[in-house]
Amino acid sequence: MLEERDFPVIPGDLMPDGISHELQQHISALVGSRGSHFVGSQPVSFEAAHLTETLLQRDYFVCEKSDGLRCLMFCILDPNGDEAVFLITRENQFYRVPNFHFPLPGDENSCHNGTLIDGELVLSKRPTDGVKELRYLMFDCLAINGRNIVMKLLPNRLGYLDTQFYRPYFKLREQHPQACESFPFKLNLKNMQMSYKLPKVLDSMKYLGHVSDGLIFTCCETPYFFGTDSTLLKWKPSEENTVDFKLRLDIPLYIDEDLDERDPDRVYPNYDVKPTLKLHVWQGDRQGVSEYTELTRLECTDEEWEQLRSLDQPLDERIVECNRDSTGNWHLLRFRDDKSNGNHVTIVKKVLQSIQDAVSKEELIEMAPQIEKSWKERAMRRRHRDSWDGNQSISHEAHDSANDHHRGAHHPHQEHRQNQGHSNNQQPQYFDDDSEDDN
Repeated sequence: MLEERDFPVIPGDLMPDGISHELQQHISALVGSRGSHFVGSQPVSFEAAHLTETLLQRDYFVCEKSDGLRCLMFCILDPNGDEAVFLITRENQFYRVPNFHFPLPGDENSCHNGTLIDGELVLSKRPTDGVKELRYLMFDCLAINGRNIVMKLLPNRLGYLDTQFYRPYFKLREQHPQACESFPFKLNLKNMQMSYKLPKVLDSMKYLGHVSDGLIFTCCETPYFFGTDSTLLKWKPSEENTVDFKLRLDIPLYIDEDLDERDPDRVYPNYDVKPTLKLHVWQGDRQGVSEYTELTRLECTDEEWEQLRSLDQPLDERIVECNRDSTGNWHLLRFRDDKSNGNHVTIVKKVLQSIQDAVSKEELIEMAPQIEKSWKERAMRRRHRDSWDGNQSISHEAHDSANDHHRGAHHPHQEHRQNQGHSNNQQPQYFDDDSEDDN
């Protein structure tokens, strides 16, 4: 029934709507997003076709999927010029987290102004004593100190996150450990591996201090995408594929035959009998009102119902995370009070398809050598193309140089044009030059 999973709580103050709206406008102007929705990218469920049609065709990084609280972190100066750090939930709620300092490279007294990071807040056990502590695991970056980097490729974005944000923070903690003890939580970079190293990532999950329920595959060849990103893949074992529903209780009625039929107290809810627990799917909002339709029922034994009753908490109308067993019955895993709505019907359909078309851990591992072979073949083709382009440039330069010598003329912009053309065909690097134009 209910899993014993602690859920991280943001150590900060929820901002009122007015301030949240101003911060959202600032983020929209910074990264070029539209609307007032959560700008974080959302993955799609992994399907069998993704093995051959995606992972064999494109370069991907893979990391473990943490089971925590998805948050964006926004670092900015407040109206008083003070350093301010906010965590933004998927519900687009802004929490100001106090007592943080994130310096810029080379100056520990400076701070970030306009940095937006994507990550997951988790509860992680310390290896020394097993005590649980908050950690923020970073896996992407949208803006760095006022610079929009969403159009850059993933390796470049991770490069900025590492050199411009994480390393200065890590150095600060090394040099001033006592002063940093007041920080509300620690930060780490997610361990990103090339997709064909997925067996290594799967094996390392048993050593994690936090709960992990799958893998995330992020494309190296695409910019950051606001909202649902069809190239961002979420793999879970079949038993970990879950749906967030709205729980509604159909409580049976008791009829007191001793009372007159006209007596309004003759019929009343019978709370001593287990109700029918119905799972409803969010269809979206109409005129500001969330609409739900019933999909199925929650499997609940008498013993499990007594466990729920013993919580002494409201159950009706709550968001619940459920998984489906091999017989098709749905079981309650935990309450999702951090969400105001369940999964949208479109997401539910994709999860159901993913469950039906599930890819096992063994199938993933079996495909790893083919993924590696395809990855290295693409890398070799890029090197051959770059080499051919370089030789062509040299050949043209020699030809033009001979003509120049014959004509006694010189073209000062020729070398720039050739080098510029060559650089456009280079393989993406982890770090790019600050001098290049922003996209």
